[in-house]
Amino acid sequence: MPPPTATFPASARFAPRLAGAAQSDASVSASALQPARGWFLFAIGSLVLAGLLSLLLVVGRLPFLGWLFTDPLFFKRALVVHVDLAIVVWFQAGTLAFLALAVGPRLHRGVTAAALALAAAGIVGLLVGAVMPGAQPVLSNYVPVIDHPIFFGGLIAWFAGSGLFFALALATPSRTDAKALSADVVIALRASAVANLLAVVTFLGAWQTTPDSVPGVFYELLFWGGGHVLQTANVAAMLALWLHLLHRWTGRVVLTPAIATALLAALVAPQVVMPPLAFGGTTATSYFSMATHLMRWTIFPVVLVVLGAATLHVWRARRTVNWRDYRFLGLAGSASLTLLGFILGALIRSSSTLVPGHYHCAIGAVTIALMAAAYDFCAAVAPHGAAAETPRRARLQLLLFGGGQAVFGLGFALAGTYGLGRKQYGAEQHVRSLGEYFGLSVMGLGGFVAVAGGIFFLAVMLRRIGAWHRDFSPVTSSLHEQRT
Repeated sequence: MPPPTATFPASARFAPRLAGAAQSDASVSASALQPARGWFLFAIGSLVLAGLLSLLLVVGRLPFLGWLFTDPLFFKRALVVHVDLAIVVWFQAGTLAFLALAVGPRLHRGVTAAALALAAAGIVGLLVGAVMPGAQPVLSNYVPVIDHPIFFGGLIAWFAGSGLFFALALATPSRTDAKALSADVVIALRASAVANLLAVVTFLGAWQTTPDSVPGVFYELLFWGGGHVLQTANVAAMLALWLHLLHRWTGRVVLTPAIATALLAALVAPQVVMPPLAFGGTTATSYFSMATHLMRWTIFPVVLVVLGAATLHVWRARRTVNWRDYRFLGLAGSASLTLLGFILGALIRSSSTLVPGHYHCAIGAVTIALMAAAYDFCAAVAPHGAAAETPRRARLQLLLFGGGQAVFGLGFALAGTYGLGRKQYGAEQHVRSLGEYFGLSVMGLGGFVAVAGGIFFLAVMLRRIGAWHRDFSPVTSSLHEQRT
């Protein structure tokens, strides 16, 4: 329940002071929301662009339109940009939107504007890189690339802009007003910011020490260490969203600041070894193996502890919560995909489709948590009087995406258990057994359902963003508003 509000005497002598306070609150709210809205626009825009690129990949395979696409590498370049937008930009921009909401009006305007401008230039560079004739696409792990200066200029600009804002948010005190995010959420968001910065420094070290070689080997070494650190940053962001959704759903904070700090430190602190290893040389065995060991042994213990605390938290609040709330569905979907990803990851023994089955579950877990939290984000930054999204639509969208993503990952995993190779497409797949056919069929079905859920989400978000163009007035609903 929302906290009781104090009542004031309706006396004329109090009116001027109350009016002045309202104007002050309005100006603070407006300045606080603009950076958050900007990063959220990048997040949603990246998904829209990624979806258009995936649609282009399908259209380009139609025989009667083949004459439009004369560059045989165009589709692989489009795939590279699709992946970078749907994973790197979407996850980082979503995290930055909530960080901006957490620190609010204390952000330095000039630095914020520079970060947003760099990020915008980065996205443009990625898109232009896709249409550069003859540019070689490289499907490296974590951050696939196009071997062209324009694409790399865009990638550098994006990481420079996001990194600048991550650093700014870490140096800026959090908001302390009633609309601020809870302390445990802010701690997890700041941990994600630290991990994102460590990833950028690791990329820089790898860039300096990786010897020139064929592009596939060079970029694999370049992005291997920092890419693993990015996964830790995404997990920290996911935990922040879990804590936020739990707080919004139950009305109670999940973790004390001390416990949240200890858990997030256990998750992120081990990653500090990666920049020195990258500067020491990416061809060293320790660089390659340490990144794998850190991902294998430092992520799941913290996630399971937070999940256990969340389960206990929900059990204590079970008689007072609304089990039809979309926040519960988002939490359940994200937690289920996380556990499924852990199980599939433990089964990996070779380079089969078990690998994409594992990471699509992991990526889906972060995505559905961010999707569920996006509904609350839109309510928090919407102009006064804007209609909120109906819980029923939110539940349906999250169910479609979460269920489809789980089936998609399981289909990949099933085909992998029969030995189907990874990174093979079309005729390269050499599908031989009934199990491989069945697994790929299940994967396709889940993919279509997940895509439908993704399109549904984008339609809702674009409509909510459209409401931001109305005349701004201070937001009256806070992050502690009455639960739906």
